[in-house]
Amino acid sequence: MLYDANGVSMCAENRDFAGGFMKRRNEKDSCGRDRSPISLVLLLSEPRFLDANLLTKLVEKAWAPARSSVEGKSPLLTIHADGGKFIIQNVDSPYFDQPQKVAAEMRELRLRKVVAEHRAWLSVEFVESDQLEPSAKIYQMIGKLIAELCDSDCLAVLAPATGAINVYDDEIREGLCEKDPAELLNNFIHAPVVNISQADPRMRQAVAEAKKRWPEFVSAFENRSADQLFSIRAPFGDGEHTEFMWVGVTAIENDMIYGMLGNEPVHVRGMNAGETVKVRVGDMNDWMFTEGKRMRGGFTIEAIRQAGDKT
Repeated sequence: MLYDANGVSMCAENRDFAGGFMKRRNEKDSCGRDRSPISLVLLLSEPRFLDANLLTKLVEKAWAPARSSVEGKSPLLTIHADGGKFIIQNVDSPYFDQPQKVAAEMRELRLRKVVAEHRAWLSVEFVESDQLEPSAKIYQMIGKLIAELCDSDCLAVLAPATGAINVYDDEIREGLCEKDPAELLNNFIHAPVVNISQADPRMRQAVAEAKKRWPEFVSAFENRSADQLFSIRAPFGDGEHTEFMWVGVTAIENDMIYGMLGNEPVHVRGMNAGETVKVRVGDMNDWMFTEGKRMRGGFTIEAIRQAGDKT
C-alpha cells in the first residue's frame, strides 16, 4: 500500500526521508574548477519548443522593466539583461544519464515517478554580471523566468547547487515568483509517499491507537477555532491501485467524514488534490489537528518514516 507521510508540507529536517534532495551533478567553470551553479532546472515530460522570439517575450514579462536581449537557438540560448548574462539550455533528452537508476535510488514515490518518466529538461543559469549581486537576488530573477517557462509538461523543479528537487505544482510556481527559489526548494517538500504493508506491526498498532482515540478528534473538531486545521487519512482506490491519503476535514455527520483531498495521487486515477470527498469513519486509519503550534495525532507518521528509512 502507498502512504503519504503527513498532511502538510514537510520542513528541511525531514528531507532525507522525503527523498527531496539528490546528489549534485559535478559542474566546472571555464578554468576547470568545481563550482556551484546559480541555476534552476525544469524536468519535462516531453521536449519543448523554444526559440529566441518566444524566450524574448517571456523574459520581458518576467524581468520588466529590465533591458534585455536574447540570442541563439535551442538547445542553447543566451540572455543579456542589465549587465548580466544567463544561459538557457533546452535539451530533448533526460537530465540524468541513467534516469531509471537515479529514480530507483529515491525513496519518495512521487519523485521516483517523475524522475523516471521525464524525457527532457530546461534550465536557466546565471553566468556573469558587471555588478556584484547577491546570489539571493539572482535566484529571484531566475525564479521569475522559470515560472514563466513552466507549463503543463513540467514534472519537477531542481536546484543543482543544493540537489533540492520538488514535484512541480501551482504552489511551487507561485513560490518561484514571490520567494527566494533556493530557500523555497530547500524547505518545501511535498508530503512523501512510501510503500508499507498494512500488516506491519508498527502500522497496525498506530492505526489501532488512532481509532481508539477518535473521540478526541471529534470533540476538538466540534469545539474548533477558526485557525485550526483538521485532517484524517483513509484509503482511496480505482479498482487497480489503493493509496492512503490525507483529507482536510470540513464536516463530520453521523458516521461520515467530509473534506477535501489533500494531495495528488501517485497511481490512483480519476482523483485530484482539492476535490471534495467523503469517508466512512470506519475507514479512517489516522487523524491529526493543530492546537496552537502543536500537532495532535498523526499516529502512523513515525511508522511510515521508519519504513521510508529502510527503503
